[in-house]
Amino acid sequence: MSGSKAIDPEMAAIIQEAVNRLPGGFVVYGPNHEILLTNEQNEIDFAAANSALREGCTYLESIRRGVAAILTSLGHDETLQIARTIVSTLESGEPIELMTPRGAILQVTETKLSSGGSVAVGADVTAIHERERELKKARKEAEAANEAKSAFLANISHEIRTPLNGILGMAQHLATGNLDAEQKDQIDTILDSGKTLMAILNDVLDLSKIEAGKFDISPIDNDLGHLLRRLEKLWAPRAMEKGLKLRLDIDPDMISFLRFDPVRVRQCVSNLVSNAIKFTEKGAITVSATAAPAEDGLFEVRIRVADTGMGMSAETLEKLFAPFTQADSSTSRRFGGTGLGLSISRKLAQLMDGDVAAESEEGRGSAFTLTFRAAPGRRTEEAPANADVAHTGGVRWAKGLSVLLVDDHALNRKVARLFLEPIGISVVEAENGEEALRCLQTQSFDLVLLDMHMPVMDGPETLGHIRAHEPHVRDIPVIALTADSLGPNKARYAALGADGYVGKPIDHRELILEIGRVLEEKFGRVPMPQGAFPEGRRA
Repeated sequence: MSGSKAIDPEMAAIIQEAVNRLPGGFVVYGPNHEILLTNEQNEIDFAAANSALREGCTYLESIRRGVAAILTSLGHDETLQIARTIVSTLESGEPIELMTPRGAILQVTETKLSSGGSVAVGADVTAIHERERELKKARKEAEAANEAKSAFLANISHEIRTPLNGILGMAQHLATGNLDAEQKDQIDTILDSGKTLMAILNDVLDLSKIEAGKFDISPIDNDLGHLLRRLEKLWAPRAMEKGLKLRLDIDPDMISFLRFDPVRVRQCVSNLVSNAIKFTEKGAITVSATAAPAEDGLFEVRIRVADTGMGMSAETLEKLFAPFTQADSSTSRRFGGTGLGLSISRKLAQLMDGDVAAESEEGRGSAFTLTFRAAPGRRTEEAPANADVAHTGGVRWAKGLSVLLVDDHALNRKVARLFLEPIGISVVEAENGEEALRCLQTQSFDLVLLDMHMPVMDGPETLGHIRAHEPHVRDIPVIALTADSLGPNKARYAALGADGYVGKPIDHRELILEIGRVLEEKFGRVPMPQGAFPEGRRA
């Protein structure tokens, strides 16, 4: 005990031992910051400052000497500035973190006493800071892993969409031919299957999007009954292969035209029907649909998929909707699948103000009910089929149009060429950005269709070179062709310098419409052009 009034020696020894056993520094000051009581830890951590106080230095100078003892590379003025900050913080009663000669970090708080003095207490927070550093490191590693995952998913997405682009592209091209009713139905089934696969691909590939629940719901006026009948045609052959009957029971009083997201509803019902067929060995699968009025002028749609399969226990039902979870460990070995279907379906249903509920009993089958809210729809004329692509606005620009098509996959180029050439567009192909730039310097084009993922020089880099070129190249309209796992983003492509974008697999009508939109937006609407587009542009 230093500088204290005379008290019982035995009590003084007890007090000193007690403060020495405190886990952090402890010091009691008099009115002029003279040391009245201090412990061993404080003497170790602030030896230079304590020594200066005992020599009669001011509190500010003592703190400055303590700072100088640790930060030896700093001059007098710099240490004085730091000392002033420390003193003002302590006098305000706010905690401050100080480093000690042993490298520890102490959080020190000084509290005023009624006697005019003060008491300062230090707590060692070194371990907390170390833990924070570990957490920051772990966060950076997690972010790096997430970026690597995103890059991997983008690549996988691109690689899967390329053959899918070929399948759907060729199917769309076949649909423009002279087909009998059965052939047209078969092509429609291929296209429906492809669109369902695309919807699943868009969700499953981006796992971070699934985990965050960031799905896009895009309601449009649609015929629910027609959608379900198409799904029946799609899944009936699969059921028949297993000797099962697939029945569709649509409430005859149900309002058919509703405003909902047909892609997401198709995905949810397909998941439920696929599971029912997968887990049913004999009997039938029944899909029933009703739509009952709900509040706010909406309708609650209920689509129930019931099977006569193996059923499930109550324990299995509880974990059924968890991602990557299946009934038991043998399920994936026997039936395959990722265990994502029901989880995705429930999340989609919840985004549509509904849910997916399950009821089941072992040995007596299962029933899954998809519910969602939908506004009344407006009956419109059916969109033209692929054979009627000439009815779209883009075609009025097409005759004589010269397009540079840049894509590293020959299959993608073949599909685009099949879409463009029949309506009078001439196509020149390039396999990468470098080759595209050479073509632009030696030939004249009215439009560039530019893939975003290519070797040698990718789409964004190529776009940058185009927009930095001479005016005859710089001003050419560019439409991005993208197979990004995160989906097209208008703002992102506009920032890169693109005038528009089309997602892959390429939809015939969407491509033609986007060409027309970009050209009309770029050059303004003109009377029906005579002959080639360049004449229209000059006009």
